[in-house]
Amino acid sequence: MSHRTKYWMLCALAFGVATLAGVVIGVIVPAARASDNPVWVFPLLIGICGLVMAAGWLWWRKTDDLQQHGQLVSWYWGGTFGALVMLVYLAVFFGRHSDISLGAIYLFFAQFAGFFVFWLVWRLRGRGQAE
Repeated sequence: MSHRTKYWMLCALAFGVATLAGVVIGVIVPAARASDNPVWVFPLLIGICGLVMAAGWLWWRKTDDLQQHGQLVSWYWGGTFGALVMLVYLAVFFGRHSDISLGAIYLFFAQFAGFFVFWLVWRLRGRGQAE
């Protein structure tokens, strides 16, 4: 099997696992209320998210440096700009204190926290000085 075939198979696996995780989460989590047993549901779903990340990691390892750089730049700049535009849209059309606006703001803070943790680990490993 060629490198290209493996690459696309792992890409399909990552998207497939992410789609399956979305379906499982959609079935487990009620649409209009909190989960009946969040103490068990939350860790289960975090574990499912871990499987999604692991599947994505398999694909990531098959990409070359140029592709990785393109993905990183696109997610950082595109994702950040898209999130900011959506935050402004939700605040303008639904109000700053609406449930959907507050949810989006919490998600943005969670993204920042995740970014900071990964950046801090990267920095403490001395990667910033080596690059």
